[in-house]
Amino acid sequence: MQGRMLTVKLKIVPVYIRLVLTALVAMTIISNSFAQSGSSFPKWQLTDFAIDLNKLLTPAPQLWVGSGYTTVNPVIGSVLGTADVMSPPISGRNLSLEALFIVNGDTIRDRFTWGSKPNSILYTGGTWQPDQIIRRGIYHRMHAGGLLSFEVVSHLIPFADRPGYMIRYAVRNLGAERITVTCIPLINPGKPSLIPLNKWGFSTPPWGSSPTPYGYSPPTEVISVTRDSKNEWSTDKLKLHLYQDGSDLTIGPDEEKSGCIGLVFSDKAAALPESPDFTAWEKTTHEIWRRRLEWALANIPSLRSTDPSLENYYKRAIVSGLVCIWEKPDFKLNPSLVTSGLDGGSMTTYLWDVAGYAPNLVTAMMGDKIVDIARHMASIDLEKYNAFTPDGAGTGVSYAYSTVSFTSLVYAIACNKQVYPDLFAQVKRLVLKDEERPMVNGIVDYGEQKNLLEMRGMGWEHMVPSPNSERVWNFRKLAEMGTRIGYDQSEIKQWKKKSDTIAAAIRNELWDDKAGWFFCKYPNGHKELVYSIQVFDMLRSGVCTPIMKKRIIAQLAENKFLFPFGVSSVSKADSLHYEETDTDWGGGGAYTGDVSQLALDLYHEHFPEKARDVLRRQFWLGEQWPYFPQEHFCDRPVSPTFKRANIIAGLTGAEAILFGLIGLDPRLDGSLWINPQPAEKDTITIKGYGFRGHLIDGTISRSSCKIVLDGKVIYQGKPGLLKIL
Repeated sequence: MQGRMLTVKLKIVPVYIRLVLTALVAMTIISNSFAQSGSSFPKWQLTDFAIDLNKLLTPAPQLWVGSGYTTVNPVIGSVLGTADVMSPPISGRNLSLEALFIVNGDTIRDRFTWGSKPNSILYTGGTWQPDQIIRRGIYHRMHAGGLLSFEVVSHLIPFADRPGYMIRYAVRNLGAERITVTCIPLINPGKPSLIPLNKWGFSTPPWGSSPTPYGYSPPTEVISVTRDSKNEWSTDKLKLHLYQDGSDLTIGPDEEKSGCIGLVFSDKAAALPESPDFTAWEKTTHEIWRRRLEWALANIPSLRSTDPSLENYYKRAIVSGLVCIWEKPDFKLNPSLVTSGLDGGSMTTYLWDVAGYAPNLVTAMMGDKIVDIARHMASIDLEKYNAFTPDGAGTGVSYAYSTVSFTSLVYAIACNKQVYPDLFAQVKRLVLKDEERPMVNGIVDYGEQKNLLEMRGMGWEHMVPSPNSERVWNFRKLAEMGTRIGYDQSEIKQWKKKSDTIAAAIRNELWDDKAGWFFCKYPNGHKELVYSIQVFDMLRSGVCTPIMKKRIIAQLAENKFLFPFGVSSVSKADSLHYEETDTDWGGGGAYTGDVSQLALDLYHEHFPEKARDVLRRQFWLGEQWPYFPQEHFCDRPVSPTFKRANIIAGLTGAEAILFGLIGLDPRLDGSLWINPQPAEKDTITIKGYGFRGHLIDGTISRSSCKIVLDGKVIYQGKPGLLKIL
């Protein structure tokens, strides 16, 4: 017996290696990379975004995998376990699935258990990628009937054409004797509910009978779930069906056999298939993902760097946008671009996040579809709302940053495509409407916290430096777009003059020369110096003189704004306004998009060393997060668990790299320029950047720059400002 056990143990390593190699090959095949005519750049594949689950610092409530139709929360520590499922309008809160394995008559559970020699499958890790989560577990124990030694590998795959998911699992017998395996899924259906699309707001949907969080209307009655049969449950509006193939397996030594489990939601009156077709369902999901990669990443270049942390950060930034694409026929826009969504929260399209942070990359990713999104943004009452729900209804509040967010997106569309007269007209309307707000000495009073940064203490309210400074930028971009389409020159001249007048007013009314910072002013004359990260947004506005810029940037110091894992949204030296709980705008951390946007602004102002220093403080996210969370702490690598699991503003990391560090610069006249600012030891290569029907490759370093346009080298020499098209 001892000899047999030794033989089996030695066999485990090569078996596992074969399994991993087989899984990698299978993943590559089913991912089906897309092709681009005329380009030799490496093809984007779903496996390009794969990350080792054992590396992740992602809190369990923030680890999800979605399909753009359904999103699922896996139970890490198990191989098959799942928790909540969301497929708006369906909310599967507090649902859970656990698996039992009956092997040679003995019951073995698939769940994490403390203590020595648990009678459970031992979870060993796995892989996250956008379309699925792969997990592995091992069981190796002596039973009365002899040694039981097997491994289980599962693929959790959210369906992309129906509300639900499937788990394809493979059991490999690592022992010397034949085993019989029965898989029994244990389902707790929770309190599944049907929530109208216009009720999907910032927070995750409420549980079926729980107290109501953050403005959701309380249920009129407690949801009752009935078990209609062994494999079906229902409420008064929904039903949930369990499917299974291969529940009973007989597996010989060193043999592998597979089974599948599936959960599908449907309307109470809808007919569901009596038997599953897991092969077809999985194939359909992979095909939808293949098509999504084909159109969503058609213009997004791949990137290679001598700094692996930069390369990984870039990939995680790209995937942060990719997982915010939803394709559901019952949504107002299909495809739809939402702010977050993986955990069921922020299924809305917020102007601030979607339009304001990475407008060039959002435009490149969505292609012509971004025009429809911008038009729908313009169709909601932006005097009243700052977002729209999946059914297209306006929601939120009148937000001070909506105008600059919308202007940023329309300007990016104009530079990457063309100036659309209807979008230009909406920018004009919003920019001029802002000038009707209450103001004193040319400084607009934007109101209280709910209309601004939503800090929890007083300070950043009323006559604030930003978004007052954004008024300057808005008028300048409005004038540029107006000039491009031949708009009335007298009005354009007035807009330019107005821009200069506002800039002068901000300098005169809000600059504190002693502090080297801008203050906020209340209607009663009270002044507050708030050392907020938002002041750095003024670098791009055209308000600051060179001396002002230097004094503002001087505040980017260690233990003030700068910390090992990011930037604090409020300087820690500002003891009146700094706090640790509201990390996005109150201090102790920052909204994920704001740190990389600060780096982008520093690149645009030609402070490359400072820009790289800011950017690198987020590189840990690229190593230890599958996608970027809404916000994170800056003095430790942690994200608040009660905030959104993902955020589209994570794309700003790639925006900072492509349009800051590398220096890509699309302009209104249809031209494309580049002005690289790499770090001293960096060599960076991008391949396949799509711009106005052309493909651009490039390799840059401090000493050299090579640009390839549509397969032909057009420049090779020292880096500097260069016109590509």
